Amino acid sequence: MSDFYKETKTSHIYCKDTIQRTQGLKNLRSFFYNLLENFDEEASTFYKFWGHFPFIYSEKQLASILAPSIHKHTKNVWFEQPFKDYKKNQRFLDLAIADNENIYLIELKHSWNSKTNITDKQCSIKWEIAIEQIKDINRRTIYRHFNFEEFNVFKIALMVMPTYIAFEEEHDILSQTVEEYTNNLFKEFDSYTTQKHRANFTGVIKLKNPKKFKHEYKDGNQIYPYISFLARVEEI
Repeated sequence: MSDFYKETKTSHIYCKDTIQRTQGLKNLRSFFYNLLENFDEEASTFYKFWGHFPFIYSEKQLASILAPSIHKHTKNVWFEQPFKDYKKNQRFLDLAIADNENIYLIELKHSWNSKTNITDKQCSIKWEIAIEQIKDINRRTIYRHFNFEEFNVFKIALMVMPTYIAFEEEHDILSQTVEEYTNNLFKEFDSYTTQKHRANFTGVIKLKNPKKFKHEYKDGNQIYPYISFLARVEEI
């Protein structure tokens, strides 16, 4: 097990994983750590221009901030990369990314968390769909597209999940440390009875002053104190 903590101007970032030791693990962890750090920075910049975070809506809007966050670290990101599954059906990977040692093939999902640290049923459904989508990504289906001799190749189910709270509410979840929140989430997604559904990476961004980033709606204002990143990483 490994963990990582960093404090930025606006946030506390904590990551925890149980990814097995393998070639390219150092770069893999660096990819995740830099993703969260850059995501935190991009979110603050985006809010200055638009008064909203793009990651609070869906996968499509999430790409507005995810792409520059990845590109800042790897200098490349490919959305909807084509390949054929084992039945020769045309498929598209949500994200294909390379660094100087690894290739990351990512199926992306977006969900939300309520004011508690317990995720809802819809979140679990989306997570399980992401797991199923990476099932047929293997050497047999993608060997023509990637250089297995010079790169380690990982398939990743990734879900980004902001937590929302009413602006006026002083909920005790706000008093949790980023480590506490991450550990609670990690335990929840590590408790699946089936091994294939267990997350082996959890990363969380906790905003220091979430009320600074208020989102105004007709039926009330909200804040987003935590942004969580859940991943299932498997080497191909």
